[in-house]
Amino acid sequence: MGRRPSGVAPTAGRADVPELPEVETVRRDIESVYVGDRLQSVEVSGPRTVRRHPAPLLRQLEGLELTGTARWGKYMMLDWSGGRRLVVHLRMSGQLRYAGEGSELVSHTHAVLRFARTGELRFVDPRTFGELFLPAAPGPAALEGAADAELAHMGPDALEVGAAYLAARFAGRRAPVKALLTDQRLVAGIGNIYADEICFAARVRPDRPGGDVSRAQVGRLAASTLDVLGRAIEARGSTLADRQYCDLFGRPGSFQSQHSVYGRAGAPCTACGRPVGRVSLGARRAYLCARCQR
Repeated sequence: MGRRPSGVAPTAGRADVPELPEVETVRRDIESVYVGDRLQSVEVSGPRTVRRHPAPLLRQLEGLELTGTARWGKYMMLDWSGGRRLVVHLRMSGQLRYAGEGSELVSHTHAVLRFARTGELRFVDPRTFGELFLPAAPGPAALEGAADAELAHMGPDALEVGAAYLAARFAGRRAPVKALLTDQRLVAGIGNIYADEICFAARVRPDRPGGDVSRAQVGRLAASTLDVLGRAIEARGSTLADRQYCDLFGRPGSFQSQHSVYGRAGAPCTACGRPVGRVSLGARRAYLCARCQR
C-alpha cells in the first residue's frame, strides 16, 4: 500500500487545524511541563483573546498552582488550585508555546502566563480567532466532569462515541456524513481533516446522507474514529503547508504523511491507486476515493 512522502501536507482551502489530535498533543505537553508549578503573573496584550470578559479577570489565577489539564473536543482546560479553571480554544491559528522567562516575544503573542519555576506559557494567535476565558460556573456535561456552562451545547468527545451513539444521531438525517461528524453539537473534536480520513478508513462516502448509512457502516465509522484519531495523536497531529499548528515546543506534527485522502485531490489512492476526488458540501470540501468508498 502506497503512502505519500513524509513532510508537510498541502493546505486544502481554509486552515483546518487544530482539531482534536492537535489539541490533545499540546494538552499532554502542558501537563508534562507545568503541572505542579505556581502561576506568578498573567499579562494580556490582545483584547480579542479574552473577549468574553475583562482581561484583568485572569489575574485571579495569579498565585494558584496548576493542578491538571483536560480536553473536550477542541477545547482545552487548565485546572488550578482552589477549583479554578481556564478554558483555551485555539481555533484556526492559536498556539500555546513554551518559552524561557525573558526570551524574546514572537509576533502575535497576545497573552503570557509566567510560572515560578518552569518559564512562560505564551498564547500566540496571528488570526486572533482563539480565546482564553474563565467559565462562569460549572454546567451540565455530556461527559462527566468535562464541561462548563459555556460548553454545554457540545456533544460527547469524539474519543468517547460508539456505534450505538452514531447510529442514533444519524438515523433519519439527510445531512451528509461529513457534516454530521463535524457538527460539534453531535460529536466534539472532529474537523475537516479527520472527518475525511475517518470516512476513508471506514469506506463510507463523506457525502452520503447520514440516514442512508447501514449498521455495518456505522460500526466502521465508530471504529475508524478511534483508530484515526488515535494514530494522529501518536503522530502528534497534522501540520499543513501554512504551518499554523505546532506543539508546545514549536515542532510540527507528522500525521500529514499518513493522510490517505485529505488534500490529495488527483493523487493516487493509497489503497487502489485511483485518483483521489473532491466534492463540495456547501461551504466545505470533502476528499474521497470513489472506488473505495460507498
